Amino acid sequence: MASLMISPDSPMPAAQAGAMLRVGLGQGAAPATTPAAYRGLWRRTLLVSRNGSRDVDARVFWMQTARLHIDIRVPASRSSYAGAGCLDELTRDELAGLGEQMGFAGITVVEDGPGMTAQSCIWHRQIDYSVPSESKDIGAMRFETPNIVLEDGIEAVYQERWEREADSAGIVWALCFSPQQAYAAGLLPTAAASLETGGASPAVFVARCGNRFMLARARSPDAQAALVAQRGRGLAQAVRDPAVPIELARAWLDFEISMGEVRRADGARWIVSLSTLPWREGQAAFDARTGAALDALSPSEPLMNTIEES
Repeated sequence: MASLMISPDSPMPAAQAGAMLRVGLGQGAAPATTPAAYRGLWRRTLLVSRNGSRDVDARVFWMQTARLHIDIRVPASRSSYAGAGCLDELTRDELAGLGEQMGFAGITVVEDGPGMTAQSCIWHRQIDYSVPSESKDIGAMRFETPNIVLEDGIEAVYQERWEREADSAGIVWALCFSPQQAYAAGLLPTAAASLETGGASPAVFVARCGNRFMLARARSPDAQAALVAQRGRGLAQAVRDPAVPIELARAWLDFEISMGEVRRADGARWIVSLSTLPWREGQAAFDARTGAALDALSPSEPLMNTIEES
């Protein structure tokens, strides 16, 4: 299954890889819409659902840059999938376990609320791990401290408490690639995966906040189109359905959202610590050439139509 690594036989020189990464900084260019107070990597420490149930154990992280967000949500009950190396090795039940995960990436808009007592965050999801739905993701936000923000659902009933990770301060940038650009930059493994679409939809997001990074790579357009027919069901339920070919179920789950550290204490760089593809955890997110190109990106670099922020 696909992962964000340049194929060994790629003829693209490192300079071109770096150039394509810089192109990604300019995609969907628009003025920054997210106040600096929101930028960083946030860890959810509490969810109170409509029925009053509380969740403090799920691993939920939200990275926010000046414009883009990436979000990953992994249930505490998810298996480690020890010994597995790809989706093809999993049974239907094991695949359904992955279907309980959630995550998405896209553009964030922050608006002032009535009376300026709170702000509303609107997360416009451009790619989404879950089955497509018509619901909107909007929360009323109140800062308890500069590093703790409380979120109350507006179109759904819930409360969340978020705490900013201390090592997410510093450099902040985000990249958004069309399928064609992602392939040219080495972020998609085959030409077919990138060139069968018109290239208008984002396929890959990469973001950095301080020493933390996140990436999101969408499932294939064909798999996404097939998933639309599952509206009204959860992804895990759709995957469990014996009427769904297991190859299609695997294609639905071939959607990577990963989080990690830019530099670990042992010197390793761009290492994944949490992923919707569990076997990616502990691995380098990118090969050395792509990692070096990302290392070279700096908020101080003068880029036209950039969406990155310091």
